[in-house]
Amino acid sequence: MAVVGIDLGSQHTKAVILDGSQILGGASLNTGEPAEAEARMAVREALESCGLQREDLTAAVVTGTLSTPVTAGISDELIMQRSEASCIALGAHFRFPEARTILYVGCDSSIVIRLSEDGQVQDMARNERCAVSSGALLDVTSRMFEIPIEELGPMSLLATAPETVTSRCVVFAEGEILSFIHRDPPADFPDVLAGVNQCIADGLWGMVQRVGGATGELLFCGGVARNAGMVKAIEGHLGRPVIVPEQPQYVRALGAAVFAQQARVEVSA
Repeated sequence: MAVVGIDLGSQHTKAVILDGSQILGGASLNTGEPAEAEARMAVREALESCGLQREDLTAAVVTGTLSTPVTAGISDELIMQRSEASCIALGAHFRFPEARTILYVGCDSSIVIRLSEDGQVQDMARNERCAVSSGALLDVTSRMFEIPIEELGPMSLLATAPETVTSRCVVFAEGEILSFIHRDPPADFPDVLAGVNQCIADGLWGMVQRVGGATGELLFCGGVARNAGMVKAIEGHLGRPVIVPEQPQYVRALGAAVFAQQARVEVSA
């Protein structure tokens, strides 16, 4: 009995199809159309990836930073909405029950969640003040250097003398980056990128400390976790490897799908 979780992110809309413990399919689209249209398209592509039809879905949950009610072409009786934090926690615990600290970093937001052994949220912290503690600075850097964002991580690993970005504001950090580029001689791109990663990681690590530090295994997820340089910077703070899902951008959508599955079970009971 398939269900779907829909994550309305600021840059990408994602959908995950789940049946029991098996992830059947998924899809991710660049956010550009209205939320309803994006949700419908993401669900359609996710269904196509596993050979199902919309009529095969028995429940759906919507979450994400946009917090916009959508139907995604699914009946009102089947679709529900849950908070992004609860979906991140549930998706993380579903796939990685050993994780006790969850670090989710997206394009313009980030959250740290401390979980109990049974997956209950014990504490959490958000980047409510500073956009540097998210993927926003990576987007700015990508545009400044005209380098695709997916290439920033591998390139940063080539750094030999990383620059230091001290500003906790994206605007001021952008000014620092420009100064590195325009000085004589200019800084090497990998060194600047490594400095950007470290700046973001420093802010994120402050959030980790606000929930009592990284207890147990740390799961790094969200789209920014695809950046190998960011993973390295976080591991530098932790002092050991972090857990990174194969497709870390889908954790929130997966949690929404798990919520949908639980809701379906409750109704059938």
